[in-house]
Amino acid sequence: MKPLDELTEELYRCIRCGSCTAVCPVFSVEKREMSVARGRLRLVREYLAGNLELTGKMRGYLDLCLGCRACVVSCPPQVPTDKIIRAARAHFAINKGQPLVRHILLQNVLVKPKRFTMVLDSLKLARNTGVTRLLPKNLKTKENILPQLPKRTFRELLNGLQLKQSDKKVGFFLSCMDNNVYPQVIIAAINILEKLGYEVVIPTKVVCCGAAHDNYGDLENARKLAWQNIEAFSDTGVDVILTDCASCGSTMQSYGELFRGKSEEAKAFSFVSKVMDINQFLSDKLPSVSEMTQTTVTYHDPCHLVRYQNVRTAPRRVLASAGVIFKEMAEADRCCGGGGTFNIFHYDISMQILDRKIENVKQTGASILATSCPACRIQLEHGIKRHGLTIEVLHPIELLEKSFVKREGNPY
Repeated sequence: MKPLDELTEELYRCIRCGSCTAVCPVFSVEKREMSVARGRLRLVREYLAGNLELTGKMRGYLDLCLGCRACVVSCPPQVPTDKIIRAARAHFAINKGQPLVRHILLQNVLVKPKRFTMVLDSLKLARNTGVTRLLPKNLKTKENILPQLPKRTFRELLNGLQLKQSDKKVGFFLSCMDNNVYPQVIIAAINILEKLGYEVVIPTKVVCCGAAHDNYGDLENARKLAWQNIEAFSDTGVDVILTDCASCGSTMQSYGELFRGKSEEAKAFSFVSKVMDINQFLSDKLPSVSEMTQTTVTYHDPCHLVRYQNVRTAPRRVLASAGVIFKEMAEADRCCGGGGTFNIFHYDISMQILDRKIENVKQTGASILATSCPACRIQLEHGIKRHGLTIEVLHPIELLEKSFVKREGNPY
């Protein structure tokens, strides 16, 4: 990643045309100049020109960016606003440090998988004992974003699994959220891959992908985590590394940039060349389906899949192979407002963005909403609950696996 002072040329590409105002989810709610790419870029320009100082107010405006890249793909001069914002946050972190809660999250919780699991285990205990009912209203509202947590994580389940062996091998990256919140997605992925004749190699030494660290400018820990993941796969002998998490996939595909100009650069880019979303991997390996179910499904495109990885059709092909009735929603690729921790730190704005998404879902009449990112899934499930709906949220892989189970005979 380029430091902020090396992004001047990109920064001055902004012609202030206002294209970003038509697509920015935050601006659609806030209607303020500093809540859109054009305004944030101007703030950074004025700071680099010596006209502004690094203040908490400026950080607040920078943190209002969801990082959805909608502004980038609609920008006529192609200003890389997402990279500039992340570089500005990194500059802030170096010169001013991180806010206390964020510091604890980045430095003490997300750097170790066991610590993150311990935090969620503590939440489960607090829920089971009724302690969460005593939380102040604003904290209780945010605690409700997280769905019911499973009894066991995938890492805990892994010891009891007998993974099949094969000459065809694929690596599989364990995302923090699916490991701790949606282990059934990982199990569904393994079942499908094994039915297709693949051995699934799952290194247990992987750690957090570093998405939050990269996003909030903690580049030191982002590199440490990235290198641990690169090393975890280094002796597996796999040519492809799959992930079922859009955010993890886009983050791991940026590892090369983290190490650009460093001695680890070649190995990092070699790792990047192997990373692939599981929808993309499976999309050309599945047969057409002659028998359709009566289940109507719609799909939400995660920002980190559709705009960061340019994967749009693959999840829909997977759904087609699952034999469902697919109904495209309006603005399928519009951000849901989750943004990792954005819904925690900016709850009210996030919920207004989410309401628009849920209304679009409702218009399809679908009974199932599919998406390929656990962070989006958490946000969407919360929105469905807030609106009193009974729509189920699933990963396309879960629907595909269900269709495998229903078929008589295995054509694979």
